[in-house]
Amino acid sequence: MLKIIFRSALVAVLTLLVVKVFFAKPAKPAAQGTFGVCVSQVPREWGQFKGGSEASGISFEDAHGTLRFITNLPCNGATPIVALEVRRTTAGAPAN
Repeated sequence: MLKIIFRSALVAVLTLLVVKVFFAKPAKPAAQGTFGVCVSQVPREWGQFKGGSEASGISFEDAHGTLRFITNLPCNGATPIVALEVRRTTAGAPAN
């Protein structure tokens, strides 16, 4: 009885070894997923890009001195929502 168990175990081990050596494929790393490019559009009338920071977002200044701060940029090409707009006024004139 002991011989049969030993032979069965030996056959099982040899079978697993043959399967591993001849049929197992080496592991390959999976290709990393790529994502689309995020495109956001800012109207030309907003003027020149002035800078950006993590706290206030990015800012633009137009020809009249108005500053616009953007904190969230949409990726679908839509116009971003202005988080803060600072307008210049002349001395003594009320703001619009």
